[in-house]
This record gives sequence, C-alpha cells and structure tokens, in this order.
Amino acid sequence: MADAHLGRLDFKKAACEPPHIVVIMADDLGWADVGFRDSQMATPNIDKLAEEGVNLTSSYMQQACTPSRAAFLSGNYPFRMGLQDSVIKGLENKSMPLNVRTFPQDLQDLGYSTHMVGKWHLGFCRPEMTPTYRGFDTFYGMYSGKADYYTHISKWDGYDLQNNTGQGPTKSFSADWSAKGTYSTKLFTDRAVDIIEKHDESKPLFLFLSYQAVHGPLQVPERYVTKYCAHVTNDGNRTLHCAMTAAMDRGIGKVMKALEERGFDDNLITLFISDNGGPVKLGSSNWPLRGSKKTLWEGGTRVVTILHSKKYLPKAPYTWKGLMHAVDWYPTLLRAAGKRVEVEGLDGVDNWRRITSKKDSSRKEFVYNINDVKDNAALRYEQYKLIHNKPHFRNGWYNPPPGVVNNRTELLEDLPEYMLFDLKKDPEETTEISHMKRHQKLLKKMKEKLNAYKAEMVATTTAEKIPAGKPKYFGGAWTSGWCSP
Repeated sequence: MADAHLGRLDFKKAACEPPHIVVIMADDLGWADVGFRDSQMATPNIDKLAEEGVNLTSSYMQQACTPSRAAFLSGNYPFRMGLQDSVIKGLENKSMPLNVRTFPQDLQDLGYSTHMVGKWHLGFCRPEMTPTYRGFDTFYGMYSGKADYYTHISKWDGYDLQNNTGQGPTKSFSADWSAKGTYSTKLFTDRAVDIIEKHDESKPLFLFLSYQAVHGPLQVPERYVTKYCAHVTNDGNRTLHCAMTAAMDRGIGKVMKALEERGFDDNLITLFISDNGGPVKLGSSNWPLRGSKKTLWEGGTRVVTILHSKKYLPKAPYTWKGLMHAVDWYPTLLRAAGKRVEVEGLDGVDNWRRITSKKDSSRKEFVYNINDVKDNAALRYEQYKLIHNKPHFRNGWYNPPPGVVNNRTELLEDLPEYMLFDLKKDPEETTEISHMKRHQKLLKKMKEKLNAYKAEMVATTTAEKIPAGKPKYFGGAWTSGWCSP
C-alpha cells in the first residue's frame, strides 16, 4: 500500500482494513459562516479541519433540507424521486422512496457498524421510512426538520427526540423524554462521543452526525454569545447565528478528540458539509455568493465542504476546485471504503481518486434542480450555469463581513426567462450573458440538455396529511406506524 497517501486504495488491503468514516453535516450553514471566510465567526475546529484537509470550493447540495439529504444518501437527483420541490411535513405520508438504496446500506454489507445522530427529515410515518430501515444500526435524533432546541417540541406540539435501535424483530422505537431541557447540539455531540467510545474496534465505523444546528429557531446558551460572539457587528440574528455555530464547532472538537483518543484518526476519513446554503434572513451569510437557502443561486446551493484524513489524502492543506454534487458522495465514499460502485443506476460519479490525486473532477455537468411546482430549473455545464425562470425569492447579495460594503443592486422582478452565467469569470453571478451573440450556440446546447433532463423528471410527490398521526394520540410524541402504503 505504498501509494495509499495518494488515495489509490489497495482493495485487498482495504477489505481487511477499511477506514472509519465520519460525516458531519451542518444544517443551514452559509458559505461565509466559518472563521476562515469571516473572521467574526468562532469556528476553530472547523477551521482546523480545513487547515489540515481539502477544501472543496465547487461542492454543491440542493436548495433545501429534504432534497439535499435524499440526494446525499441515495446518489440520485431529487427530481427523479419526486422530492424536488420542498421539505417533508410532519403529517405527510411521504418519504425518500423505499425502493431507493442508500450508501449506508452498502456500508453495512461491507461490515461497517453504521450510526446516525441528529436530523433525519426524510419521512417517518411508517417504520420502513426511518433510519434503522435505511442503512443505520442505530438512530438518535429528530424525525422532523425543525424543533425547539431545548424542549424538542416541533409542529403539532409533538416531542421529537427519538432513540431507535436494533435489527429485524428486535427493532426498538422510543422517544427519549430524558433529553427534555437539554440543548440539542450538546445531546447530539454527547451521543456521537458515546458511540465512538463504545465502538467495537473489530469493525469499521460509519457515523453520520447530522446536527440540527444551525437551523432556526435561533436558540443557544447565553455563554456562547458572551464568550464567542459579543463582538459581532452585524444585526442580532447574526450574533445568535454566530453563537449557535460556535456551539456546534465546540461539539465537533469533542467528536474529533474522541476519535483521536480511540486511535481512530490514524485510519479515518472525515467529511464536513452543509446541507444547503444559509438563510440570510436568519443572520446567515453566503457572501460573496448570490442568493439564500431555497434559491437556485450559488448562495443557496454551493456549500462549505471539507474532506480530512491523515492517511488517505495528499499533503494538506489544499484546495480542490473540481465539481462535486451531493449525489457524488455515494460512490465517492464507497470507493474510499474499498468498494467500486458502478455509475449505472446512480446520478453520482466517483471522485475519490480525483480528489486524492489532485486531478480535475470526473463530473462536467450537473442539475441544480428541476422543480415542476415552482416551474424553475438550473443546469451546470463545465464553467457555465443556465437558470430557467425565477430562482426563488432573495435574489441579491447579503450580510457581507466587517469592512465590506455591499453596493450591488438586487433585481427583484426584471429577470429574463433564461439566464446564463460564466462561473469561472463570475462566480458571484453579477453579469447575465445569455443575450451575447457569442454564447448563442452554448445557450441552445444547454437548453437542449436541460430539456432532456426535464423529460426524465418524476412529478413532485403529493401526500395527504393524516390527522391520525398527530402526537396527541401517542402520548405527545412524534412516532411511526400511523400511515399505510
């Protein structure tokens, strides 16, 4: 395994000694919500991962929570699964399609112990929709997309803190009422550390730590405000957002320390990523990228992404500029684990060897989204981006760091039907070029490509809301098992 430092895994060796894999996903973390992009932000542990690892600067997720998580776990574009429009609501009979395989299921087949901690948001009204049926040995966290950080109460006054374990007939589903009153970032950090400390060293570990932070509501222990973010010069929302990020960052530090103390960091791959761009109205910043969460602008879809490993990456730090989409992590992480995944049947492409040998991406194009409800779409082809119809509201540039003046004009209504941008020259999407004569052949080609993808779209899944699932019928807690196929 002489060239393992270049990431070219010897598969016989990898089969015996596969790496531990830890994915840490932040919720609603903006492009500039980290210290290495905005000095106001107190994120020394995330910054350390970047300083010692690979910073992926052209890494994309979907525009919102449910679509991103579905794409990340399944390797499929949401528009192929009917999940392209919005997020799954509490009483809906809806989920990531049950016939779709996830990469944690493949990791289980490779002998991994697989654990998920934190936010799921991919459906739960039937047990088969929940994490312990979708590739995880255990799940501790929240089914829904949003809840109070302390009371864990979400929509319909439902308590949403689950503790699910077991396989087959031994599967167990229960609410963890003892967690009431404890800040969720601490809960999820402590559970992740507990999993690491108790892990059987004879098996490789896959841990998906999917923080609720820094999604709204803006709640955080006051000590994080006074100690780390009292200096923030923006509005009050930015101050609270900073403090919530600081709390998550301290949790990440504890997780990385636990991995080091077990000696796992010598054979470890860590991925830190956000599920989408930040919501600027809640104090997040995607500066200098345009737009906000829920939009097809770069600010809604290009995300903070860091890959870290002492063993499998070249000498760090370095920046990898190749295209990487949410769907690519399925084959890429499986290749890192020692399993070759055929591209057929997946939208994702394997970029493991490309990243670890500092070569350009295997990907040359991707679909940002195709939304039949909002009637908008976007396509990336090489350095160019085509947007069809309005990318959603919040079309400007927001929350610049201290000392930077935002003098850009936000266009609200006068957006053309098709917009074309050269992201190599103009990553901030300031200059629309579809009208230029020299780009007409390219524009036609990209329209044809986008229309071909549209022809493959599955209509957005609509689901009835089922009153029988209200928490008041289950002791006040969200649970599973109240809807039919």
